[in-house]
Amino acid sequence: MFKWIVLATLLAMVAADELVAQTYLNDVRPDGFENNWQLEHSRQAAKGDANGNMIGFYEYDTPEGEHVKVQYTADENGYHPESEWLPTPPPIPAHVLRAMEYIRTHPPKP
Repeated sequence: MFKWIVLATLLAMVAADELVAQTYLNDVRPDGFENNWQLEHSRQAAKGDANGNMIGFYEYDTPEGEHVKVQYTADENGYHPESEWLPTPPPIPAHVLRAMEYIRTHPPKP
């Protein structure tokens, strides 16, 4: 599933750059693969092994001029992106942390 997400993202980035690759590498081997391309406003690189594990990144410039970069790994545990552009959950409120600590230190009696 995660491979389809990565592929769809990459295809959208290619379409946005009018399919004019400045550099391109696609090396498929029995022990894995390496893929790398660069367009005017985007880049992508990925390496994978024979077990389906991948590591890579993609980056692009938004129409507003901001630079977006996402690094990822994909393995038997799923797709794991990392980027300052990805949403993050809000911090746990202090009163909830105190309540959780109280429950941990005062377990219910049998």
